[in-house]
Amino acid sequence: MLVTNDTVNFEKFHLYPTTGLLNDPNGLIFFKGQYHVFYQWNPHACDHTYKEWGHFVSDDLKEWQRVETALKPSLENLDSAGIYSGTAFVHDERLYVFYTGNVRDSSGHSVKSSQMWAVSDDGIHFKKLGELFPHPNGFTKDVRDPMVWQGKNGHYFLILGAQHSNKIGDIIIYESIDFKKWAYRGSLIEDQLLDVRGYMLECPSFIEVDGKQILMFSPQGLAADPTNNRYENIHNTGYVIGQFDEKKARFKVITDFKEVDHGFEFYAPQTMVAPNGRRIMWGWAGMMTPEREAAVPTIHAQKWVHVLSLPRELHVNDKLQLVQQPITEIIDTTVLNAFDNVGVGQYRVETTTDWTIKLSDYATLTRRHNDLIFERQQWESSQVETRQLTGDLNNLLLIVDVDVIEAYTEDGLSVMTARWF
Repeated sequence: MLVTNDTVNFEKFHLYPTTGLLNDPNGLIFFKGQYHVFYQWNPHACDHTYKEWGHFVSDDLKEWQRVETALKPSLENLDSAGIYSGTAFVHDERLYVFYTGNVRDSSGHSVKSSQMWAVSDDGIHFKKLGELFPHPNGFTKDVRDPMVWQGKNGHYFLILGAQHSNKIGDIIIYESIDFKKWAYRGSLIEDQLLDVRGYMLECPSFIEVDGKQILMFSPQGLAADPTNNRYENIHNTGYVIGQFDEKKARFKVITDFKEVDHGFEFYAPQTMVAPNGRRIMWGWAGMMTPEREAAVPTIHAQKWVHVLSLPRELHVNDKLQLVQQPITEIIDTTVLNAFDNVGVGQYRVETTTDWTIKLSDYATLTRRHNDLIFERQQWESSQVETRQLTGDLNNLLLIVDVDVIEAYTEDGLSVMTARWF
């Protein structure tokens, strides 16, 4: 994967900002012959004090171009302090984007969020259309990240991550018959998933893959469960499979909540549908503590921070498990026979024996039977941390980039993303 208008290519396989801070992927869509990846971006500093929507476009999912910012905050408006996360939807041959506007007080604290939308005829230039509906009663200001789809009944549905006034996370849903007026329908999940709500559910996404309906979201505030290698990051992302009742506007959960990625940084994924029907997902490889984020080496060396994950094609197997693999357009692997001096590249590890790859003095990847263990010394401290996935490791795909690694088991059931320097 290349960014064709970059003068210097810091990452070989991952999308990244040339300056400032990148976070959530937004508005992933195929529109008028091009793939569009929008993303949260602060071009002015490597922090979260400002947000606009940066924009990549591609004709083939292999070569990408940076184009002008799609959306910027407006002074004295409901998005004056930032254009926050959202999605895109094509309606009547026009591209609509839905996002959360943020307002801060004089001390810099976020005080209000509003759900907003904008429209474009060419996918590049957008006209803001204002607020969609009033803030719902019974919730804190933390209601955000709209996602929109059209149901089989022709109605339009919009879901949001939310925090109740009692500081418990939820996903709420709105419905529209005309794409203009939206009616509040309550909680999408009602009294389900109580053990993984935390204090906030971010970036909800309702998608269909191989005929199965998936609800993906990112809980905040889950207690770590290191015994079972679960919820070990500051915040986590997972999914459940179920059935959406369009009449009731409710999602019935069938499976247990499973994490999407077993590494350190993966968060806030979004998906698009390619023209051939493939469901493709990107995530943000950057969710970390403020102390760790401020010390990321690229900030001091190159004045930018964070990357997007590789685009992954999604499937669901007959056991109702999510399967992930990098899209074929960007794969060009070699078989890894020697485990010393492994540099940037794409590798197939086809062996039944245990092994260790030393990426640097601070990061190693080790196979121990059916366990893959990534160990790194944190760059902001001397603390050593590990992440682990378990699965069939006899044919493992490794994508090693300049400062991020992704590992995929052959069956695509276990994936690990981690930054390393």
